[in-house]
Amino acid sequence: MTNTNQHGGKKTFLGVISTIAVLLLGKLKFVLAILKFLKLHTLISLVISLGTYALFFGWKFAAALIYLLFVHEMGHAYAARKIKLPVSPAIFIPFMGAVIGLKEMPKNAKDEGFVAYMGPLFGLLSFLPAFLLYDLTHEPFWALLIILGGTINLFNLIPITPLDGGRIAAGISTKLWALGIILLLAYSIKTLSVLGFFIAFLGASEWYKIYKKQKSLQNDKKEVQELDLMLIMLKQQSIDLDSIQGAIDQAKGRLFNKEMIEQINILDSEIKKMKRELLLQHLSGIHILSDEEENNNQQTIETIRRTLEEKISAYKQEVEITENYYQTSKKTKWQLFSIYIGLVLALTFSYYYGNNLLLNHPEIQEAMNR
Repeated sequence: MTNTNQHGGKKTFLGVISTIAVLLLGKLKFVLAILKFLKLHTLISLVISLGTYALFFGWKFAAALIYLLFVHEMGHAYAARKIKLPVSPAIFIPFMGAVIGLKEMPKNAKDEGFVAYMGPLFGLLSFLPAFLLYDLTHEPFWALLIILGGTINLFNLIPITPLDGGRIAAGISTKLWALGIILLLAYSIKTLSVLGFFIAFLGASEWYKIYKKQKSLQNDKKEVQELDLMLIMLKQQSIDLDSIQGAIDQAKGRLFNKEMIEQINILDSEIKKMKRELLLQHLSGIHILSDEEENNNQQTIETIRRTLEEKISAYKQEVEITENYYQTSKKTKWQLFSIYIGLVLALTFSYYYGNNLLLNHPEIQEAMNR
């Protein structure tokens, strides 16, 4: 009777904890904002994750998992600082892992691949001592640590964004993401992994987004030229409303970018409004604008033009990134491919070796034979 109550109480307790975890994940942005405010978000999120994992799997397993995740993220942080990319401290999220945030995008796919690669490499280094410790102690825990380390880092090397493997593969060819999607979907179906399906969806969305950008690149480059030409004309025409209207009409007929068209339409609307007011004044016998009216019109046009210039500059930068970001030399492609395959092989060997140690361990065999 006592055992039944304890079992029921434990189930209730786990249910409460699970509910709280779901609510916290649902309000993740709010939680992260609080942790950032406290300046202790890495430590606090680590303790929360450690406690959560310990509740389900025990303290020993929880400590090993947090250690592996922490060293993996420190690999990313080390690489980012090496190429002078500012990063935010690591955040641990129960049952989702850990993450560090880049405050700036890498300059190119080669740099992104370097930052991504150092995570699994540090991950491999983190559990290498477990080989020696198992040899000395024959404790199955060390074999489990090898398996766990191999699994975490191999999963991260699946060539699909936002996983590390996808970011490394981007410097080789974004077409490799198709392979990553297939691999991850196969893994998710086999293990019924909701997280796997979610990552596959994110990866497919990102791939489609980049595919669309690359497909429309030539049109986008022509559009940038048209916008630059329009800006030059706008600056030259000053307050000549008819000339500005002509420049706008010429640009509108050749543009496809919705944001640019929307901004130009705002300018177009203001110019037409000024022309209507000027026409009404002419009809009423007033043929000259007052200095105040002319200054107001000039300021309105200048404000819209500056906003338009900022948006065109951002658009131009986006087009340049699409054109140049994923361009790498053959040498770089081979380097990335070689170190990627080398790390995959090392982690695969570690996983199967650790698995072999564990399955052949007397205690495990005895438990399996019961």
